Amino acid sequence: MKLNIYADFTYKISFEERLLLIKNSGFDGIMLGFSEGLKYTQYETADKFGLEIENVHSPFDRMNALWNICDVSEYILDRTLECIDICGKNGIRKMVIHPTDGIKPFEPTKFGFVNFSKLVDHAEKRGVDLLFENIQMPQFLDTIFNEFGESERVRFCYDIGHENCFSKGTDCLNKFSDKLSGLHIHDNDGLTDGHLIPYDGNIDYSAFLHKLAAVDYSGAMSLELYMGKSNLYVETPYETFVSEAAKAGRFLTQQYELIKKE
Repeated sequence: MKLNIYADFTYKISFEERLLLIKNSGFDGIMLGFSEGLKYTQYETADKFGLEIENVHSPFDRMNALWNICDVSEYILDRTLECIDICGKNGIRKMVIHPTDGIKPFEPTKFGFVNFSKLVDHAEKRGVDLLFENIQMPQFLDTIFNEFGESERVRFCYDIGHENCFSKGTDCLNKFSDKLSGLHIHDNDGLTDGHLIPYDGNIDYSAFLHKLAAVDYSGAMSLELYMGKSNLYVETPYETFVSEAAKAGRFLTQQYELIKKE
């Protein structure tokens, strides 16, 4: 089972320095963001380091503009379409996407269905899977999958940390297991979205791994970690952070393999 880490775990050192640390720590691959400075060049750089690209995360701020008409709605749509385009041109099959943004509830709209239909159609043309992620309002996953779930390009990325702090008890992993195509693994205290190294928070990883085995997941273990979302790593050297992340990831993988044999 391959082990990946989010390449943008910090912005305080260069992209190349991050990839070198990731490679030297034994990771198989990376997940990428879509920053303005790197969105066209990061794929070739990753290839030079011999790191596979698991997926690209499209920008996630202001995604509610796709549901509710506002002055940035067209920009947010075009930005997301561009991310699909760039993934397709670089042979990246999976793009993680947030269905909403924030915690203020609202109802799905016709305007939103039209926008997401454009995204799904574009993904089908470009050969890119859209992995919708559970975030603050997981009910919108029901909306997306009910409306667009017949498309083979509409998939699911399960984020264990988000469920622990945003939507306890929703069990999105089992609910949408037939669409599961990726994981975001990180830890937190159950209150804040800390994106900690596994076992640095209070998530029950044994229960998670047993659920994962029950749905027969065979993809990669992918760690979505950020050094700066918590005070826990303020004095931790970057090399130590990546090394500890790799150690935790390998332990998770080993435990998963043991559970699958039970």
